[in-house]
Amino acid sequence: MRKILCSILFVAFVVVLSHPVSAQPRGGPLGDIFQGQPPPAGAVSVLGRSFFGAMEDGFHGSLALLIGVDDRNFRDELGITDTEANSIRLLRGAMLVPAAQYATRFRNMTEETQATMQADLIRDMGRITDTLNTALPKERQDNVQKLVFQSIGGLDSPIINLNMVEVLELSETQKGQLKSVFDEMREERTAQMETILGIAEKVIAAGGWQNLSQEEREEFLRQGPELEAQFWATSRRLTEQLRQHLTPAQLERERQLIASRPAFLPPLPPQIRDRVNRGDTGGYDGGPGAWRPGDDLPVQILQPRGSRFPRGEE
Repeated sequence: MRKILCSILFVAFVVVLSHPVSAQPRGGPLGDIFQGQPPPAGAVSVLGRSFFGAMEDGFHGSLALLIGVDDRNFRDELGITDTEANSIRLLRGAMLVPAAQYATRFRNMTEETQATMQADLIRDMGRITDTLNTALPKERQDNVQKLVFQSIGGLDSPIINLNMVEVLELSETQKGQLKSVFDEMREERTAQMETILGIAEKVIAAGGWQNLSQEEREEFLRQGPELEAQFWATSRRLTEQLRQHLTPAQLERERQLIASRPAFLPPLPPQIRDRVNRGDTGGYDGGPGAWRPGDDLPVQILQPRGSRFPRGEE
């Protein structure tokens, strides 16, 4: 996906889960949860918060497996056998059963029941992670963790979490230090996520960017530069604090992992590419390629297109 914030990549993952309206709806781990209809009010926010909560417990690797198993490049990179691939597909198919139950719950969801729904989603995504961890050898799990770390852009990614950083082989002391960093910045990162989810909710509720009023479009366009600057400033501060607790060997491992990203992965956002290419962790000041609300987001929500991973069988 080009010219989209990593936060919007996250929203795109939520959209894959929620099966949005499009000319050709495509499947996903919870592909039929809304049965091709627009998500009910509040659903995107609940899914988004659930997704981030489950990611902290390792669901990012499970999601990569469930979505990527049909990509030959993905399977070859991880060394996934045909037997393992079939097991993953069977698990993905089994998820359609609870998806129907969640569809009913979402239609009847109130503000009071959102927290319960979120807790149940995190629990069920955790069960999927436990199942895959049991079914796959540790080497395969390690390969998935490495690929996810490479795909998001490593420590420079705004969606990095402690579970992802463990690919750098942290000591127990380091895990405690990094957990403190994440805990200290949790409130700020959560507030920004809520703002982004709020934008997604409004666009979806309107049926797409083209259906927003001129006033609403102008407001989003005014919000864009400020939101982007705040988002990447927070990411930069988080990255700088994380790196302070890593050894030179771990920092070199991170550099090598990002330098050896598989070619089939989508390109990194310019904010991360600039840092990697310059070899520093400086901030990003925007520019011609900077994301603006309405640039790609509504199109990605309503009609997913462009270069994305996975691409399916070739």
